Amino acid sequence: MISLALDGPADAVPLALLEDLKADLNIMDDSSDARLTRLLLDASSMALAYIGQPILSGLWTEEIVIEQPDRLKQIVLSARPLLSIQSLTRNGTDWTADQIKSLVVDRKAGLLSCSHAGWHHWKFGEYVLTYEAGYVPPSVAADGTVQAGTLPPVISRAVILTASALWAAGDRDPNLKSESVQGVGSTSWATASGTGGMPQSAADMLAPFRG
Repeated sequence: MISLALDGPADAVPLALLEDLKADLNIMDDSSDARLTRLLLDASSMALAYIGQPILSGLWTEEIVIEQPDRLKQIVLSARPLLSIQSLTRNGTDWTADQIKSLVVDRKAGLLSCSHAGWHHWKFGEYVLTYEAGYVPPSVAADGTVQAGTLPPVISRAVILTASALWAAGDRDPNLKSESVQGVGSTSWATASGTGGMPQSAADMLAPFRG
């Protein structure tokens, strides 16, 4: 199976609430909100890059080619968790609503099994699927009401830890590992390897969601 293309939401959105980050940093006023919001977006982008697969809620269109020798029992969708399938075509022919409804679906894993009579595996060809999938991040409504969303809280926590680390780093040179000041002492920073710039603890939280 080859996934030729995946189209879906591309806008950057924060995966955690500004107020939660400010609470962690013990910041009470609004003077730093603009910078903190930017850091949240940076940390969210880092988290998504580390996870390495689409997880944000939206309408996705995916083109998949199944070659004749494949004999696949399951199609693995790129974006998940799966919420609903809007349409499915094979070689340009639309599937009916009943055909789509007959699919055996593992929503969390994004797996589709074909159970049509006589179909013991997915037939070769080019498939185009349009489906809703992904998590809804937490947000604040216009009236100030907090919308919890469906994003696992551990992902938001990892983003807050990363944004807090970015805040603490300030204007420090990211390539600087240690410094010494005469008569004062020395300071060093631990840099985790393979975490995409995030603290190791944040990367550990995100590891179960990696593609």
